[in-house]
Amino acid sequence: MTSVNNFRDYGGWRTRDGAHVEKGVFFRSAHHARASAADEARIASLGIRTVVDLRRAPEQRRQPTVWLERLGLTALTSGDMVDASEHAPHILALRNAPQGGSGMRTFMIDHYRDLPFEPQHIDLFRRYFQALAHAEGGVLIHCTAGKDRTGLLAAFTHHLLQVHRDDLMEDYLLSNVAGNIDARLPALIRGLKETYEIAVDTEGARTVLTVEPAYLASAWDAIAQRCGSIDGYIVDVLGVDGVTGDRIRARYLT
Repeated sequence: MTSVNNFRDYGGWRTRDGAHVEKGVFFRSAHHARASAADEARIASLGIRTVVDLRRAPEQRRQPTVWLERLGLTALTSGDMVDASEHAPHILALRNAPQGGSGMRTFMIDHYRDLPFEPQHIDLFRRYFQALAHAEGGVLIHCTAGKDRTGLLAAFTHHLLQVHRDDLMEDYLLSNVAGNIDARLPALIRGLKETYEIAVDTEGARTVLTVEPAYLASAWDAIAQRCGSIDGYIVDVLGVDGVTGDRIRARYLT
C-alpha cells in the first residue's frame, strides 16, 4: 500500500501446537482517509468483508474511510457512543504528557492499562470476535495510526489462536517497521502542528508514534490484576466463551 500506512496481514503465525494462522484473512492498518484508487482496488481484491474501525466518532469524521460505502462492506464502529476523548492514544500523549521521550513513554504505559477496559473498546472487541466466529470473508481492523488500539486487538486475536507470546509481540512491534516511522517523522511532526496545533520535538514524536514492548506489557499487567489472565479477560469481558473460541480456532487454524 502506498497511501495507507502500516497495512499488513497479521495472519501466518505458527501456534504453540504447530498449526498456523490462516493468511489472507486478517488485515490491519492505519486510517484510510487518503487511500488512492489503486489501493482501494487492492483492498477490494483481498476478500475483506468486515471492517472494524476502532476510532472514536470525531476521529472518523476528521479522517473518513473514503471507500467504505463504494465497496459495500460491513463496518463495525463505535457509532455515537459517548467517550471521554475524541483523540487517538498517541494524540492524547502529545497533548497531555510532559514534553520529551520519558514523559510521553510514561503516559503511554499508563494509558495502555486503561485501553482494554474502555467501554468503546470492549464493545468493538466483542463484536469483532463474534464476526470472526460467524461472518464470511476477511476482516480489516484499523484505527488512526494502526498501532495501539489495532495492535492490542491483534494481540488478543493471536492469544486466542494460541500464537506464542514472543511471536505475538513480534507482530505488535512490526508497526515500527511497517509504519515507516523514521522516514515519515518530519512530515508527521509537521502534520501534528497543522492538524492538531501540537508542537513536539523529534524524541517525543518518535516515542508516541512507535510502539514498545512495555506498552503492551502494561495492558497485560492490568488485565492480570483485574481478570486474572488474558483468557479470563477474553471470556469474562469480551464474552468469547469456550464454544466461540473453539469455533474461531477451527475456522482460522490450518
